[in-house]
Amino acid sequence: MVRLQKKKNNDPKNTLSRSNNMVAVAIVVVFLVFVHSNQQTSSTTMDSYLSKGISVESKESKERLSMKEWRESSKKECGQLIETIKKKFDNAALDRKENLERSFLKKLTLNIQPSEISIASRHQPYRRCRNSFIDLGTNIGDSVGYFIDNSIDVCSPLWAMANPSQKFDANFPRPHIDVATLEIKHRGSKPNPLFGLLQRQSKESPMATSENFCVYGMEGNPEFTNRLTKLEDYISAMDPRPVEHIHIFKESVVTAIDGPTKLFLDKTSVKENFWGSSILSSQQDAVKSAKELNGGNVFSADVTGISLSTMVRSTMLAMKEDASPQEQSGGLLIIKMDVEGAEYQVLKEVAASGVLCKLKELGNRVVFVVEYHNMSITDGEERRREKKGHTEAVEQMKKCGVEFETLHANWA
Repeated sequence: MVRLQKKKNNDPKNTLSRSNNMVAVAIVVVFLVFVHSNQQTSSTTMDSYLSKGISVESKESKERLSMKEWRESSKKECGQLIETIKKKFDNAALDRKENLERSFLKKLTLNIQPSEISIASRHQPYRRCRNSFIDLGTNIGDSVGYFIDNSIDVCSPLWAMANPSQKFDANFPRPHIDVATLEIKHRGSKPNPLFGLLQRQSKESPMATSENFCVYGMEGNPEFTNRLTKLEDYISAMDPRPVEHIHIFKESVVTAIDGPTKLFLDKTSVKENFWGSSILSSQQDAVKSAKELNGGNVFSADVTGISLSTMVRSTMLAMKEDASPQEQSGGLLIIKMDVEGAEYQVLKEVAASGVLCKLKELGNRVVFVVEYHNMSITDGEERRREKKGHTEAVEQMKKCGVEFETLHANWA
């Protein structure tokens, strides 16, 4: 046996086999070293990526914290002022309030130039937040402006609590963004029901502070594209920024179906900022414009239609597919809709989708503020078709807990 083994070991074929095995082992060792090295590199890259992700999140948290600190500091100074005037709420006290608020706003960096944030939002318009304000029928941006007014008006609620008899007329100083000039004014703005409604909702949901909100606008009329872009830039450039995210969809309208559609234009209501434009061709102001200015042919513009259910699914954190239990509940969605007759089909679409009831089921508040335009639809058959089934749709949403409020004509 020993001799046989020795003979086998001296076989040139066996020697070649051992050499091949050694080469194979060497290749395996080199391969393992290579893989290990790549794993370390990959791990380092992933750690770097995660580190960057944490940094971005930390930056976002820092921005929200900065706004919270600004608000709390301003509230403290306002409270001190109210204490010093000793319930003497006269004109001199109002002057002091206005001067104090101006000092608050000097701490905000205001810039009408496009910021990196606003430019980024044009490429990624949708972002999910725990709370959202969706303004359907943005027009010149009044409603978005009122939302920001509520964010920066921290003294007036304290003032009202200390002086319940205070009249909030145009002479009462409170910060107000003039969306036409992009200036913050303090006197001269008339009381607005939407401003009060937004303020009331923030009181009822104290955790829904502005810096935890996504704010979305939607306006189809190309007449307002440039000015709405400037308004979006202006708000995005505030530091601290009053809201977590803002984007206004220009040349876009809310519809029952996603996709290209037409907006029929009001060309005569100049003082009212062409408020009668609608996706319904028989809307009274579109018809009037056609008769007076275009030989009976209705003016129109090609725009993008976005359904409300798409907006809600794309903007609310609770609707994210992999949302955690903590992310699914505790949010607030406020929808304002002033869309010149299209509200009926929008209400039916969003009710059929079940998305608002799903939000309620998960533990969120949903507040729907609607202005109805019944007789603005001049064609009786179109009016009946649009309205058919909308009452049942609203009742269905009310039954699951959606809160409805009504805006009346000429509310702005």
